[in-house]
Amino acid sequence: MKKILFLVLALWGLAACGRSAAPAGVVSSVSPAQIQRLNFDYVVGTPRISFAIFDGPDPLTNVANVTVAAQLVGDENGQAVAAVTAVPYTDYEIPYWVITPELPAPGIWGLTTTITQANGQTITAPFLVEVAAQSEAIPIGAAAPRSQNRTLATEPDLHKLSSGNDPNPAFYQMTIADAVQTGKPTVVAFATPGLCQTKWCTPVLDSVETVYKEVGEQANFIHVEVHDDFQELTLVPEMAEWGLQTEPWVYVLDGNGRVAARFEGPLSPRELSLALAPLLP
Repeated sequence: MKKILFLVLALWGLAACGRSAAPAGVVSSVSPAQIQRLNFDYVVGTPRISFAIFDGPDPLTNVANVTVAAQLVGDENGQAVAAVTAVPYTDYEIPYWVITPELPAPGIWGLTTTITQANGQTITAPFLVEVAAQSEAIPIGAAAPRSQNRTLATEPDLHKLSSGNDPNPAFYQMTIADAVQTGKPTVVAFATPGLCQTKWCTPVLDSVETVYKEVGEQANFIHVEVHDDFQELTLVPEMAEWGLQTEPWVYVLDGNGRVAARFEGPLSPRELSLALAPLLP
């Protein structure tokens, strides 16, 4: 599928090159900005699409505003979505942006990012997303599985419950099933902080820790370590139970145990706080 997406992007880019000249202030040559997608689970509706903007190996700086327009690739009727403004999250190790456009049909969507810099210069950069009819991961609105994840009660060795260097014991006090019974909102993080290979996933649990310190006992916070064996790297059963094939994922459950929000990939403290705040007493 990655090869197909690459081919579609190439053809789509060539088609874009054949359009009329860019308006004044827009760089119409090869874009100095590159888009890096940070999540990959997109479903029909209003999927969360997170991305970072780079200038070569470094994040693009002095970004004042970002808008994104979407077009269903190959649609004879030219189904398009009006441009939406991306929300910046700069309180993460590397800044990222999020959009939740209305994408009404499955298929490959071409997204055109228009980036306005502080000096007024506007540049564009394209990228593709593949939208599915449904997700394998537990969706928003669904009842959360009543998982019996490992806790300090069943595994007293904290360092077997987390690959992190300094795990917080508060995250391993209860099962997800027990958390749902409390009537409080719950944050569940599926992550492997000590085994993550990129700068994107390691800080996710740090974001959860930051929000935990702000919220305290108003919500439950649970970390489910992705691996139950750090040598064999076997996955814990909760990954399959929640339909997860990648990590990190963070779920926010309401007081009734239903999914109020879910986040794949990087997640800043502010983005998590915005999702949790409406559920707090």
